Amino acid sequence: MQATAQEEGGMVYLKGQKYLDVNIRAREKLNKRVAKQQEKLLKKLKRKEEKYLAKLKRKDSVSYVRYQQQPLTYDSIAKLNRKDSAGTLNKYTKRGRSGIDSLKGVKKFLQDKAHLQGSSHQNELTAYDNKLSQLKAQEDKQTAINQLIQQRTTNLKNANKGSNIKVGGLTDIQKLVFYAKGKMGAFEQISNEPSKGEEKALEFLQGQEGFDSYLKGGNGMASLTGKSSTELDNIGIQTKQQIEGQLKERFGGNLSGIGQTMSGQIKDFDKHTKGITDVKNKIKHAKQAKQSFNKAGNIQKPEFKTNPMRSLPFSKRIEKQFNYQTTRPTIDGMPAILQISAMAGFRHTASLTYGLALTTGIGLGQNWSTVKFSFEGIGFRTYAEWKWQYGFGAYAGYERMYKRAAFTGSETASETTITNKHNNSTYNESLMLGITKTYRINEDWNGGVQLLYDVWWKEKNLRSPIQLRFVTGKNN
Repeated sequence: MQATAQEEGGMVYLKGQKYLDVNIRAREKLNKRVAKQQEKLLKKLKRKEEKYLAKLKRKDSVSYVRYQQQPLTYDSIAKLNRKDSAGTLNKYTKRGRSGIDSLKGVKKFLQDKAHLQGSSHQNELTAYDNKLSQLKAQEDKQTAINQLIQQRTTNLKNANKGSNIKVGGLTDIQKLVFYAKGKMGAFEQISNEPSKGEEKALEFLQGQEGFDSYLKGGNGMASLTGKSSTELDNIGIQTKQQIEGQLKERFGGNLSGIGQTMSGQIKDFDKHTKGITDVKNKIKHAKQAKQSFNKAGNIQKPEFKTNPMRSLPFSKRIEKQFNYQTTRPTIDGMPAILQISAMAGFRHTASLTYGLALTTGIGLGQNWSTVKFSFEGIGFRTYAEWKWQYGFGAYAGYERMYKRAAFTGSETASETTITNKHNNSTYNESLMLGITKTYRINEDWNGGVQLLYDVWWKEKNLRSPIQLRFVTGKNN
């Protein structure tokens, strides 16, 4: 039994250590990305601020004097960011990003487990205290910097408030702050996405008694599990035996009658207070709903038109797709071709995406009775897609496919007869226009259909100008 308990304790420690290490690495990466984003933001804001204030001085000297009386500038915030590790900035913020408390709770859970089982991992677990404290200090600092940037932006806005003189440049500053804040939020969302190893470790740990209370950031009552009455007494916890002893001293040895009497009185009291409790709960819920409504109403909307894509990191703005289509054999002897494309589009706005694609062609033969696979070339595409509502959109693209002769130097009989500029012995070109329809497959993948018209289909001797393509895209 002792060996089994030690083996189970070792597994709990390994899973807990895995969970802590993965989360600490993720938060360290998050802190680096946020720090880099803040540094870039402050450099841009400093330049914008200087230009804005120069305009303000020329157009509205009163507002400029009002600005000079303010000690906080983007330059001073940047200096604080470079010099201060957390100390001076602590007065500007109450707490940083959430999550460190739960990691401290997991560490405390492992520490209590190791203590109860006589494990030798105490020193290793103590080392996590420094890591978590450093992470907490970094996050508090970054939260303080964000608050100071927001405060400075509000001050600039109020410096020219009430004046009829319009000074350009303030909107650019507000945009920089707005989109940088969105990117930092996206970084945190990426950091919070659990890996498979983390999910497995957490699933195992949640099977341990009392783990959830530690995960919420508390010490957890589970830390008392397994302790003897003497140990509980030493740490100041009253045991059942102590309470019964005190009651016997006060009321005598027969406690059953007292218990029954008290039970009846409690039930009567519950009947009278149940209605009051229900009313209090309703009032509480109504207050909470009102507070939520007021909070939502007080959210300030930006004074400029926003592009939600600019609030995302570059990697989240890349749309990856795979495209499949078949073309019928041509009248001059070219086989039916299966074209497979790998596409990467940049999401300029929520509606507009443009990008590049690489494609390859595989010959399938003239008909089902003479199926013959062959290499038919490699090409590229440029495209733009404008998305409408309900998954519909418009598509336009230019495509060039380099034929087999461009790589081997040998021409087929059909290739030697082609002379027009859109279709010659080495390549052909396409100008595609059409509509698209996307649909959801699952949480990770989307599907789509493209119905396209090839403007130069006659020059390529195609049997039909209409092409049907199927698209599979990965969700970001």
